Amino acid sequence: MGKEWTRKLASKGIMYWKTIALAIMLTCVPISIVSFINWHVGNQYLIRQHQQNNEQLLKDTARQIDEQFSQLVQYAVHMMSNPILKPSLADTNFVDQFEKTQELSDTLYFIENGDPLVDQAYLYVAKQNKIMQPMLGLRPLDDPADAAAWKRIMSSDQSIFWTNALPRPYNKGKPTHAIVMKLPFNSQQSYGALVLYVNPAKVHLNANSEQVAFVLDGEDTLVGQSDASKQYPEVMPRILEKLRTVKRTYDTQMHFQLPVKNDKLLVSVLSFEKMGGIWTFVSGTPSSAVTAPTGPYRHVVVVYWIGSLFVALALSWFASNRIYRPIRKIVDLFKEGKPEPALANDELKYIEEKWKQYRSVNETLQSNLNQSIPKVREALINQFVTGQAAHLTEAEIIEKLQALQLDLTEHRFFIVVCRLHSLTLGRGQLTGKDVQLLTYAAINLLHEMSERTGSYVHTLDFMDGSFAVISCVPAAGPGNDLKPTLMQLGSDMLDTLRDVLSMPATIVVNGPAAAWRDVPYLLEQARRALSYRTFTSDSQLLEAGAVLEKANVEVEFPFELEQEFTHTLNLGLEKEAEDILIRFVEALQKDGAPEWVVHQGLMRLKNSLFRSMLQSNHNPYAICDGIKLQEELEALRDANACIQWFRENMIRPYIEVLNRSYHPFMKGIVDQIIATIHENYMAELSLETFAMEAGVSVSQLSKAFRQMTGSNYIDYLTSLKMNHCKKLLVSTDMKISDIARAVGYQPPYFNRMFKKLEGMTPGQYRDQFNPAMQEKKEA
Repeated sequence: MGKEWTRKLASKGIMYWKTIALAIMLTCVPISIVSFINWHVGNQYLIRQHQQNNEQLLKDTARQIDEQFSQLVQYAVHMMSNPILKPSLADTNFVDQFEKTQELSDTLYFIENGDPLVDQAYLYVAKQNKIMQPMLGLRPLDDPADAAAWKRIMSSDQSIFWTNALPRPYNKGKPTHAIVMKLPFNSQQSYGALVLYVNPAKVHLNANSEQVAFVLDGEDTLVGQSDASKQYPEVMPRILEKLRTVKRTYDTQMHFQLPVKNDKLLVSVLSFEKMGGIWTFVSGTPSSAVTAPTGPYRHVVVVYWIGSLFVALALSWFASNRIYRPIRKIVDLFKEGKPEPALANDELKYIEEKWKQYRSVNETLQSNLNQSIPKVREALINQFVTGQAAHLTEAEIIEKLQALQLDLTEHRFFIVVCRLHSLTLGRGQLTGKDVQLLTYAAINLLHEMSERTGSYVHTLDFMDGSFAVISCVPAAGPGNDLKPTLMQLGSDMLDTLRDVLSMPATIVVNGPAAAWRDVPYLLEQARRALSYRTFTSDSQLLEAGAVLEKANVEVEFPFELEQEFTHTLNLGLEKEAEDILIRFVEALQKDGAPEWVVHQGLMRLKNSLFRSMLQSNHNPYAICDGIKLQEELEALRDANACIQWFRENMIRPYIEVLNRSYHPFMKGIVDQIIATIHENYMAELSLETFAMEAGVSVSQLSKAFRQMTGSNYIDYLTSLKMNHCKKLLVSTDMKISDIARAVGYQPPYFNRMFKKLEGMTPGQYRDQFNPAMQEKKEA
């Protein structure tokens, strides 16, 4: 029987013994902890109960001490009214008047025995430097130190007070606590004092044989203590050190613990007011005395703990066998009748090795399959959205995707197209690799955000700073509108690109569509809608359908600013030309025009400037050599960037050419002519007259004027006069004939010239643009 039991135990593996050990730990450790906690909590409960009960005892004892000293003071005051203690004692000859001296000694003896707290009663006669005490009789204070100490008590302002520093003459070594009463009582002229020394042993402290208790006066001097306090001489200094850290008042209470002699002293403190000072009563009880009643209970706890351990061991053995049984069955299944002694002693390691072998084979096959399916699926989707699989029907596409582990039945599809802007502005010079990294990061961010709403997400990178996200969303129901959700997703995408990558972008949302074959059309619409963004903000969110419905916008082109810009730039006024350019771009952006309007407007302005360069005998292609103007301009997504581009690539190069071509002398003459005709445009001023005054030829002056202004002299002067006439027509009610004469024209000639240039007569122009005339018509 013993050998059979030994053989069974030997066949058990490491797991079996670990299970037993774990079961024992899980059962025995909690039982031990609970037993300890019960023991500890019981002791702490007794300590708390002791402290609560001790509070009332502390207050009663402090009140009794207060009453003892109050009775002593009342007794002393009563004794001071004795007629024998009259002021004539100051000059009494105690030796000659023996009977009076004996009577005074009997009175002091009566005072000493009249109250239990009084140890000795002394009569001090300051004038004679003598003291009287029943046992000592009448004696002079021969010791200078004693004489000085007793003389100091007469300098106090109080008639009755407490002292602990007045030595007892001829009784050295005894306590010096005393109540001093100057004689006569409440008199301004005192001839002496009655001093009552207190017997510390008579102070009633209500302390048992194990309780530490003592009373401190207002200067923390020991007044009285219990017998147990003498067994702990080290406690007194430590308690005093603790008390000095607290500011005490007449009702201060404290509770703390002090370790003493392999025990803890439970200390309680109560302060009360007495004889002009804050007195303190301290009571302390060893914790062992408080917890002594739990001694018999300790044996019960130990017996309970041992019995619980035996029960826990039995249960642990039973539980471990139950737990080990299925593990042993798994080991036997893996062995398949083949003994493997190397791993038999470690069941879990054996199961782990076998499981790894089976899983490795399975994972290898699954990995190969999983690696090929996503690539094939992405290739098929790319072919479809780019139009290479348009011959397939909806059912064929769905079937092929299902074969590639993507089920799109009962799904809706939407497109998000994103274009990143300003990849180089404000970021320093970015390389092509930097642009690729930023685009890759943006694609990943939008892919992850789309996965929150879609069951499948596919991305396309168009390699031009833009990319698309195709998301497949399960159809929630016929009444569920996904449009608000898609717009909110687009807004979140813009915020994420701004906060994470600091990248402004334009996002176009299109869809949803119920059929997969509509996805290429949605993608094409979304890409077209990108060009309809405005320059009103860096990042914009567009809805493709809404944008394309408003594609046919009416644009009011600022022709006057175009002419003013070319004219100002031909004069070499760089700063003024830049200001006009800013106003020109602002006029193009009026009413939120899309970005292609700004691009086309700037291209028209560029062509107008090129035409002006050709008229001034300058080659525009030599000035802008090597610059892909249209490609660079159309790549800009910001109004300020367009203005900066036009300033650096058009205005400044042309100004440099003009500065090199203008002769300083001829430039000064032309500037003077322009200033003169602006002031006297109504006079008959000819270019021949200016050439004669300047001493140059008419042809030389005409060429310089055309180079600087971009137009010939006659056209410039005519334009100046006509602009002034238009202002007068709009802002005044002058007659048209008077306006013609004001600028130096005859009325018939003025009418013909105005109609030729403006396409309408002066009267029609006034009716159309004069506010006063329009109000009259409306009235």
